[in-house]
Amino acid sequence: MKKIILPILLLSFFAVACHTKKEDPYNRQFVPDSYERNFRNNVFASCLNQGKPYSTYSLARVNRKPTDCDPRYKVTFLNGPCEGRTVYTQDVITKTSPVNGGQLIKGEVVLRNYWNPRKLDKDTAQLDRWGRGVVYDTSRMDEGVVELEFPRDKNDFMAAREFIFLHNVRYIHQPEQKDPRVWL
Repeated sequence: MKKIILPILLLSFFAVACHTKKEDPYNRQFVPDSYERNFRNNVFASCLNQGKPYSTYSLARVNRKPTDCDPRYKVTFLNGPCEGRTVYTQDVITKTSPVNGGQLIKGEVVLRNYWNPRKLDKDTAQLDRWGRGVVYDTSRMDEGVVELEFPRDKNDFMAAREFIFLHNVRYIHQPEQKDPRVWL
């Protein structure tokens, strides 16, 4: 009996030791370059509350650029609440870049991710809502957080404030943005 148990135990031990885990070809790692490429190849267009300081932006593909006769962009939304819709709008942000621990200045207008996930991974890479915010406090940038204000109109001097993770904030390069509030 003991002679039979020992070989069976040895065989099962070797079978378990030699078993290798097969990788699932559909479970691919998240590549931040593809996330950034999506922003480089498309624009942010206002899909809700166009022209307001609190407008909601989503990624859009440019179908037609402005001309002398018509100063509006023709865009098709790729995601967000207006996904698939084609609209004419002037409220388009054409060039952005990630903050990545760069230097933010108080009063600078930036684009922020509405959902503000703690970490960026493949589940949060297709985020669909963005909004403009004004940098209020940069004292916690070494922790990866910045405080932004969200004014509701040009007379809103007590805007709502939130702490946003730096990977959810983007510089706006084109067109140049300024604080929507009118300071006396």
